[in-house]
Amino acid sequence: MRQRGVTIHMMWEEYFNKNPDGYKATHFNNLFKAYRRRVTPSMHMDHKAGDKMYVDFTGEKLSIVDPQTAEIIMLEVFVAVLGASQYTYVEAVESQTVEDFISCCENALIFRWFAQGNCS
Repeated sequence: MRQRGVTIHMMWEEYFNKNPDGYKATHFNNLFKAYRRRVTPSMHMDHKAGDKMYVDFTGEKLSIVDPQTAEIIMLEVFVAVLGASQYTYVEAVESQTVEDFISCCENALIFRWFAQGNCS
């Protein structure tokens, strides 16, 4: 499950190919869900409001089609999340250059500022 794009069904297929007399899909799913309830690979973090903003580019790219040339353009996806509120800002840009990164961070802060009604 740590690999991108892996589903429970894919895991069951791999398991069933190795164990043809093993669990059927429904029972495998139920056992996996029970396992996930017992094992929580997350960590609780207390956040002070306004203290931190977590930022990064996602691993996945988005694609858009240029309406004039029909060329497919791949875009990087920037995400910023405020720690306490989980307020999220997402922006697609052409690259992960320092200039684009700084611009995205500025845009996230400006967006949050105006979303609070501080427009004067």
